[in-house]
Amino acid sequence: MVGTPEGAPLSGVSVASARADLTVKVTAARLDHLLDLMGELVIAQLMVAQDPVIASTRDQRVQRNVSQLARIVRELHGMALGLRMVTLKSTFQRMARVVRDLSTRAGKRIDLVVEGEETELDRAIVDDLADPLVHMVRNACDHGIELPEERVASGKPPNGTLTLRAFHRGGRVSVEISDDGRGLQRDKIVRRVVERGILSPDRRPQDVSDSEAFGFIFMPGFSTADSVTDVSGRGVGMDVVKRNIEALHGTVAIRSEAGRGTTFLIELPLTMAIIDGMVVRVGAQRYVLPTLAIECPFRPERDQIRTVLGRRELAMVRGEALPVHRLANALGVPAEERDLCDGLLVIVQSGTARSCLAIDEIIGQQQIVLKSLGDERWRSRGVAGGAILGDGRVALVLDVNGLVQEATLAT
Repeated sequence: MVGTPEGAPLSGVSVASARADLTVKVTAARLDHLLDLMGELVIAQLMVAQDPVIASTRDQRVQRNVSQLARIVRELHGMALGLRMVTLKSTFQRMARVVRDLSTRAGKRIDLVVEGEETELDRAIVDDLADPLVHMVRNACDHGIELPEERVASGKPPNGTLTLRAFHRGGRVSVEISDDGRGLQRDKIVRRVVERGILSPDRRPQDVSDSEAFGFIFMPGFSTADSVTDVSGRGVGMDVVKRNIEALHGTVAIRSEAGRGTTFLIELPLTMAIIDGMVVRVGAQRYVLPTLAIECPFRPERDQIRTVLGRRELAMVRGEALPVHRLANALGVPAEERDLCDGLLVIVQSGTARSCLAIDEIIGQQQIVLKSLGDERWRSRGVAGGAILGDGRVALVLDVNGLVQEATLAT
């Protein structure tokens, strides 16, 4: 037997690369505690940096040390968040088992296509995302995709296709669940809503928009199934799905075309722990807008502002008319400036739509440790949580998607 010289690589693998492949198991509780401490460190660093004594000093050595501290804290923050990131691979693999079981039980042929399973999300979000995904996959298999003979009769291949897709978009993670089935039965949804007295019988079905009609399926107890099975028909699920997604600071939207299929689009933040935010002032109050939802702020000129029907305001930005929502009105606080041209407009992205939020002043930008308010009623008012600012004051962190939806309904 020939020995290997001391220090020589084994089987062509260097010691350095072998060490790089080493992993260490750490309990989730320790990671959560690390992130909590990281959040407190971010708050403490901001308080030091914004302390009047430090902020007003002319000593370059102190300023250099404070800047160095801020850089190290930011790097630690990124590393701490990276430790909590996991891929969607195991969650998507679980969906494969659900599709196989349901297709066998229902006598259907369903091919599952998975894309973007290596997309990473915060572990806490991935864990809470599994149940909503299971329910939407079950709905797609039961309601959406037809039996083989029905698909052949309508000119489709006998095998239906269910696609799970995950990808990054605009600093958030999007998850799509789409099928090539019969699509949502819009007229049937509207009839059920009229039968339950939710929609006035005087309102013509053709006057109900697709987005409004599809939104009814998220109502508690709503179902279009003709019979109750162990999979569907009980009216339990889609309202819980929406509530769970919104609890993750996410949104869910529906696209459907009769005979072509249905797509559920879920948009989620990368993490719910520490975010970059823009601190703004509305009246005497301070609020935080997540930086990922902001496109750009600007001070509008007089010729950029339009008014429709005497009340709805629009801003012309690069040839596009964007709706303007006064943040003071949406939040119920008095504002100093009632003329839009005397304040600022912030272009925000809500789903696939863009709009402008009217504010009084931009205070600055900083990392925000998001704290839960413990009451879900805040979310209906467009508030995602609270945060402690660098000066020790508490500010509300706004949920841009919810805020824009509420403001749009109010107009």
